Amino acid sequence: MTPHLIELQNNLIKMTEFPINQDEALLHAMLCDLEILNTPPEADFDQIALLAQLLCDAPIALIGFSAKDHVWFKSKKGLDGVIDSAMPPFLKDLDAVVVIEDVKMDHNVSGHPLIEKTGITSMLIVPIWSLDALRMGHIIVADTNKKQFTELHKQGLVLLANQVTNLLKLRKLNHESKKHAALTNEGFGEVEKIFENAVDAVYIVNENGIVSSWNPGAMEIFGWTAEEAIGQQFHELIIPEHKHAHFIKEREKFAVEGLPKQAFNIVAKRKDGSEFHANLGISPTYVNGKLFYIIFTRERIDRKIISQELGKQKSFYENILNKIPTDIAVFDMNHRYVFANPWAIKDENLRKKIIGMDDFEYAQFRGRDLTIARNRREQFLEAKQTGKVVKWEDSMKNPAGQVITHLRRIFPIIDDEGNINMFIGFGIDITERKTLEEKQSVMMKRLSVQNTQLLDFCNIVSHNLRGPLINMAMLVEFIEETDDLDEIKVLTSKLNPVIESLNTTFNELVESIQVQQDLEVETENINLQEYLQRTLDGLEVEINKIGAVFKVNFEDAPTVNYPPKYLNSIFHNLVSNALKYHAPGRPPVIEISTRKNKDSVLLMVKDNGLGIDLNKHKDNIFKIGKVFHKHPNAKGLGLYMTKTQIEAMNGKIWVESAPDAGAVFYIVFNNQH
Repeated sequence: MTPHLIELQNNLIKMTEFPINQDEALLHAMLCDLEILNTPPEADFDQIALLAQLLCDAPIALIGFSAKDHVWFKSKKGLDGVIDSAMPPFLKDLDAVVVIEDVKMDHNVSGHPLIEKTGITSMLIVPIWSLDALRMGHIIVADTNKKQFTELHKQGLVLLANQVTNLLKLRKLNHESKKHAALTNEGFGEVEKIFENAVDAVYIVNENGIVSSWNPGAMEIFGWTAEEAIGQQFHELIIPEHKHAHFIKEREKFAVEGLPKQAFNIVAKRKDGSEFHANLGISPTYVNGKLFYIIFTRERIDRKIISQELGKQKSFYENILNKIPTDIAVFDMNHRYVFANPWAIKDENLRKKIIGMDDFEYAQFRGRDLTIARNRREQFLEAKQTGKVVKWEDSMKNPAGQVITHLRRIFPIIDDEGNINMFIGFGIDITERKTLEEKQSVMMKRLSVQNTQLLDFCNIVSHNLRGPLINMAMLVEFIEETDDLDEIKVLTSKLNPVIESLNTTFNELVESIQVQQDLEVETENINLQEYLQRTLDGLEVEINKIGAVFKVNFEDAPTVNYPPKYLNSIFHNLVSNALKYHAPGRPPVIEISTRKNKDSVLLMVKDNGLGIDLNKHKDNIFKIGKVFHKHPNAKGLGLYMTKTQIEAMNGKIWVESAPDAGAVFYIVFNNQH
């Protein structure tokens, strides 16, 4: 085995060597939070167990989680009758990869009910770790016949255990997202308390006019209890029947134009049918993306009394606005602040200072970039010109340097004569939500890529590696059956190329899988001519043998910022393919050049070789194990590896070709400033 392969294997096995800190209470709580305990098997875990079966060519695969001496199976491929049970002793302190070739020979395993009932003979066990270095459970692959598990099986199962850890991490993110959504509504409990103690009738209706909240003040004025009012159409409760048609017409107008009204007069009715004149105010708000209207109603009384109580009402309404857990600001017709609540500006002195300023003056006062102020002015002018609600997102850095994103809306407020007299702005901090969404998106993409790679891994195990392994087995069998030393030497010499081919294929496969795992690969400013020359020096014998001619032009873009190990691999694969698949009868000519674009560099590698029939192979060019010409060294891994490395750095690769007309490979290196 080559030193490189030994190092790869050791690195994979070391993934199980965590510092052990097995806190059973913490582990039990974590499994409860992740909804693992006392829950049935799930498709996500079944898919990983299926991969384990395919990888190891075994009939049984289990994924179990254990805490407090009990095991819960989330997948039971091949053993559907097995139920969650007391933890087998051989799993209790198992923190490393273990192979048991014959359970009858292992006193820790033999005799356990799980083994006796299932007839298991051989087992491969790999621990599953949490991000906090807690052993959460195990992946077990088993066979009812005696079976030898190879290093390849061990390493593949370690990768699958890591997939389970990633799956649990995604599960945790989903739970955190749900908790965050629940926290959004906490502040409304305070608002409900204010509603209960308000002297006015205060009630909330949804965008369809259905009453969802009804305070004691509303019950006193209208006579309907909360139980009677909630769930009813707002207009059927408080608008006289002869006014319904007019009210519905006005409501439809609001629905189309999005123009909430405030402080206008209506004729209202009580439960007993008596009518009275009332002052009505409507304020829109959004809760979890749904529109609601907070409606304030009071019977119209003497103007002097109204004037005396304006201060109380102002204090009351501001108290509500200050409690609503969203940014709220009120603007005059010139986009100057009239009011801002603590969720918009926490510092009370700053809230007082901003009154009378516009966003430009406030940004200058705080020493901030004016870009956001310009964007907000554009949204304000659109709302002013159209009379419609305008919504957008803006992002800015807080004092700690973190980027905070808000979802914002600005509502024009219309008076009784249909004129805009002020604007209300709402803002909701969606930073955590967007962060969770981005993490979930990255995790889902990574899981998808890794699962695809694992399927490729299984494909190679079942195809590319099976042939050499069969050849090796046959040669070993011939060696065992003969006593002729000369024949043994001949047979032994034939083992070497088979082993070398097997090692090469395995090295390339493991390296291709590790590309997507290497999330912190370092980049450097690389001289393309220097790295190409290294490739040409390594292929000098082949180049001289077939008389290949190289035409190189890196003048437009002589350097790229890229991982050196990826660029070496890309150059080697493309140049060696051009040499390998040259056309008999004409000297190979290979042209390599670059072109600088705005934020990227385009690399072109052109040859005059055999070419590729894209009509036949266009969907398989970069797939693993696909070859397009007969050649003893063709394995179908080179172009797959190249595409994997390029896409890992957010680049692109494609080819233009035709049979016997050569090929041109195009590679885009992005983020080249």
